[in-house]
Amino acid sequence: MSNDIKNNLINNKSFLFYLKIVIYFFFILMIVVAFINYKMDPAKIYHKNFESTNSEEMSLTEFTKKLVQSNNGIIIKNDIWNDRDIVHALADYQTNAECAVFGSSQVMQISSIRAEKSLLKTCSSLINLGLNGATIEDYIALSKKIFLNKKPPKTIIIAIHPWSLNFNRDLRWSRYKKDFINMQNKIMSNSDNFSKNFDKIDSYNITLLSNLINFEYFMSSMDLLMSKKDHSIEFAKDFNYNLGLDHKVLLPDGSLIYSSEYIKQSLKRKIDGISGNQNYKIIPGKWYNQNAIELLTKFVIYLKKNFNIVFVMTPYHPEVWNFSEQPVVTAMKIVELKVHEIAKSVGIQVIGSFDPKKINCIAEEFYDEMHPKDLCLSKLEDVHLTY
Repeated sequence: MSNDIKNNLINNKSFLFYLKIVIYFFFILMIVVAFINYKMDPAKIYHKNFESTNSEEMSLTEFTKKLVQSNNGIIIKNDIWNDRDIVHALADYQTNAECAVFGSSQVMQISSIRAEKSLLKTCSSLINLGLNGATIEDYIALSKKIFLNKKPPKTIIIAIHPWSLNFNRDLRWSRYKKDFINMQNKIMSNSDNFSKNFDKIDSYNITLLSNLINFEYFMSSMDLLMSKKDHSIEFAKDFNYNLGLDHKVLLPDGSLIYSSEYIKQSLKRKIDGISGNQNYKIIPGKWYNQNAIELLTKFVIYLKKNFNIVFVMTPYHPEVWNFSEQPVVTAMKIVELKVHEIAKSVGIQVIGSFDPKKINCIAEEFYDEMHPKDLCLSKLEDVHLTY
């Protein structure tokens, strides 16, 4: 056997040896990530029940009561309180709010108590039920609490986002999967074909498993692991909403004030429309799912029996719109047309737009690529169409 052949065999064996080490390391790393994600479960999608580890911990009902009755809101120092638990408790709490706002973090600045009030023509008071990464599944699950509320708001404002006409663009809704299934069965009671095909359409179980090795979820798990598990609350004193405090503040109407550091960083942040997070939850080519549209349509029809329903769209940063090749721009154009088609078919009002030019929102009125400030949101009703 020649020396060249021997050297090649040795090199191949060395390569295979190191390849096996890399594969083993990667495999072990995935096991560790999956274990931490399952154990910490920051969104509580694998462990459904709220677990108290201290007899002195405050219940969600008590937390909600203190929040709604507070003067300036509650300071949120950590994420020990699951945001979906808080919002579901708020939806079930009896207030004098005229409207309830369903949506993602993009609507969390909508408020009726800030200086720059939002949706004032539509409702004089509101309760903000915005959820991080909210999806159509979230809306349907949340509606069960609204129906159980003995003094519900008269109007439900449903925010449509560029990813809203799809299933499973976020898994955090599954903490309330039982509520979703219960309401979906009521909504789709006359659509047997849809109900039979739903599990195949949403590929829920596959997505649930893949989430265990999701890096973003892992980072949230680590944040929770390192945080102090303290359920005590601190009331915010009178402060400037535009400057914020050291930590986030949840206002009495459920709207959110970002931390002072986040607000400062947003003023320095350069938005180029390319390198940011504008394509959040967007899958190129999968702009909408027809079954999701059917479910949303039937959902609105079901709600209209008891509530006035309004769709709202919040704009993206002007720089995002300057790059038409970005998937989110295509998604916004297609979804906005679909939103108006749905609204026309069920006879409801549409407020706002994804396009900031239509609302006259400028760059300075955004925190980042997709989160408008209260000043921009106060202009939403300048663009409206009633069908």
